[in-house]
Amino acid sequence: MSRPTPVRDGFGAIGRQLSVYFAEIAWRWSFGGAALGLGWLALYEYSQTLFVSRADLLLLSTRHPVLVGRALADIFRGSGPRLVAVAIILPIALAVFWSMAAALGRRESLRALLARTAPEVVPSLRLRPLLGLSFLRVTLLLALLASLLGAGILAGFLSSAKAPHPGLVFLAFLPLAGFVALTWAILNWFLSLAALFVVRDGCATFSALSAAVDFCRRRTGMVAAASFWFGLFHLIAFGAGSTLAMYPLSLASLVPGRVTLLLLALVTLVYFAVVDFLYIARLAAYIAAVEWDRRPPEPAPAGPAPAEPAPGWGDDEPLFALPPPSSFPGGEMLPQS
Repeated sequence: MSRPTPVRDGFGAIGRQLSVYFAEIAWRWSFGGAALGLGWLALYEYSQTLFVSRADLLLLSTRHPVLVGRALADIFRGSGPRLVAVAIILPIALAVFWSMAAALGRRESLRALLARTAPEVVPSLRLRPLLGLSFLRVTLLLALLASLLGAGILAGFLSSAKAPHPGLVFLAFLPLAGFVALTWAILNWFLSLAALFVVRDGCATFSALSAAVDFCRRRTGMVAAASFWFGLFHLIAFGAGSTLAMYPLSLASLVPGRVTLLLLALVTLVYFAVVDFLYIARLAAYIAAVEWDRRPPEPAPAGPAPAEPAPGWGDDEPLFALPPPSSFPGGEMLPQS
């Protein structure tokens, strides 16, 4: 089996199996739509619990900052417990929903890719290890948010009310936030790659994570090449999407607001579709690399057979063989030793 090339093999696998790409979009966008719907419903239900009096409406109609602030304080007074309940219940529900959707979607996507790339491999149907990986990714995301909050608190110690230094706080926060984000990205990438070994080899959660680390250690160059090129394509897609999003915003004063929002939503959906395509193509590239790594080495070609030694030059024969003494004249009279 020839050495795989990450970009060609990844795009080639998805080009031959577009159904895997559409299935990836289906479960990802289903979760995204459900999450947006739950968030909108939670905010709507919370807004229905707020009481707005006529005095508050009068203060809001003045549009004076002080009076508007007074009205908002009166409206949201006593609603803190309900807001905290929504902020706790909704993320937990979304985390559970995402873990189940990600485990099911990743199993089916990997099974389809393995059926085409490695038909001799029998994919595993185990779901619990994939749920464990999804739970670890959710926990890692919560750790990221907590770490960013801690980085902001640490950077805030450089400033005080008597001697404010907002620029210094910002400069101190940037490297801390960058380190936290980089650590999260690396660990999340390993957790994402470990799902391949769960489906391919039937590994448990932490065994799959160990297999992913071991594979990257053996094939560092190949994995780094795939990650670099697909990361570069993702960066190009992000730049193109950001540029396209500027056009609807520049027309906001000329067209109705609904049209602007519709164009922004369209650009966002196209960007997400491209990102999902790059993600599943990168996963196919990793599968090709793993299959190449698992193949046994090909035997070396047999060389020419060694030539037989000439007669009289063997290991058990002397270099020079002398005739017996009886062949010489008078040799029969010589004493025999």
